[in-house]
Amino acid sequence: MSPPSIIRRIPTGPLARNTVLATGWMIARVAAQALWVVMIARAIGPDGYGLFAGMAGLASALGALTGLGFGVLMLQDTSRDRANFPVAWKRALLLASGSGVVLWVLYLAIAPALIQARIGILPFAAVGLPELICFPLTVLASYAFQAHERMGWAGALYVLIPIGNLLAAGAFLLLAKAPALEFYLPFHAVASVLAAVCAIALVRVLLSPPAAPFSLQRRDMREGFGFSLMRLVETGMTSLDKTLVLKLAGSEVAGIYSSAYRLVAVLAIPATSLGMAALPRLFRTYEQGREAHGRLVRTLVGITFVYGVLAGFAAWVLSDILPFLLGQSFGPAAQAARWLALSPMLYGFYALGCNVLVTSRRRYLRVFAQAAGIALLLIAALLCVPGFGLKGAVAMLLITQAATALLLWALARFGRSTSDS
Repeated sequence: MSPPSIIRRIPTGPLARNTVLATGWMIARVAAQALWVVMIARAIGPDGYGLFAGMAGLASALGALTGLGFGVLMLQDTSRDRANFPVAWKRALLLASGSGVVLWVLYLAIAPALIQARIGILPFAAVGLPELICFPLTVLASYAFQAHERMGWAGALYVLIPIGNLLAAGAFLLLAKAPALEFYLPFHAVASVLAAVCAIALVRVLLSPPAAPFSLQRRDMREGFGFSLMRLVETGMTSLDKTLVLKLAGSEVAGIYSSAYRLVAVLAIPATSLGMAALPRLFRTYEQGREAHGRLVRTLVGITFVYGVLAGFAAWVLSDILPFLLGQSFGPAAQAARWLALSPMLYGFYALGCNVLVTSRRRYLRVFAQAAGIALLLIAALLCVPGFGLKGAVAMLLITQAATALLLWALARFGRSTSDS
């Protein structure tokens, strides 16, 4: 086959183009995240990094309630009809801002008692502000571009968060009095505020949503709260593990586990980028016909499997780089990353199963599966982590991911569609 004929066979449709754009920005996001982890982990060590991961994990889980699900509702409604965007954007922006402040206050009330770290209230405030207000607003702006299938800008806004963290880390290393977590966190909070302001400004400039009245109907509340519950259980699945390890095994084990988790989570990003690029089309193909929707799902399953194999191999090969980059105090993270080599594939199938259920009007089955996954995560943590430390933390994650992915796909195959939308 000649080179020109091969080139003609390369997919050039919207899904392929959007996936390439999302993947390109994903690479930038991965690079920024990796450099940030290296800079911070080397500076504050496993104890400080583990404490930060546990504090941020709890805040991130609560942050899933920011916006009350109206950001995802905006994505759904605008994907179906772009005339819905002005009203949906205004509603989502106002509710995200207001609910974020309320949740920030709630986090400050409960987090110090749960984590019991003797660092005062200000570090908790500096962790909560990004996770509960600034990051959700940045993600909301990304949803706005995603709903218009402008995946280049959608991916770019996701990169704002790690870029902000990276700039905060640089300022911390240059200006802080000492290499300690409490001195880093103010820089972290300020950078997150700047990223959120930039993201909202880009929506106003590039998408130019016209003035619209604030509208909140019963249907909006029902669907928004459904999406909010969905986000809560989804974020709980990916955030609470660090908090549980911190609580049950201490900050050093939490830091080592979190660094290994970070490597495999980064390797899973291309699979989630594919799902993000395909989400508007999954919504549309389900409305157009189950056969077209099924073909798209089968294609995505095949891609996810192939990538999962490659990502697992990469996790195994790259694991030894962790103590080299982060310092010898993170030596056990290399073995933990090898144990977690199956995680990118499991998470890819988990994330795709979630998208299939929500785009086929079965989001409450998705919520049920994820809630069951959180319950299993808690049980596995209590059974595995106190007695087995780092090995128990790895077992906790793999057991939870595998069982939840199986449940999601069983529900996708056999669960009935509802008319909840």
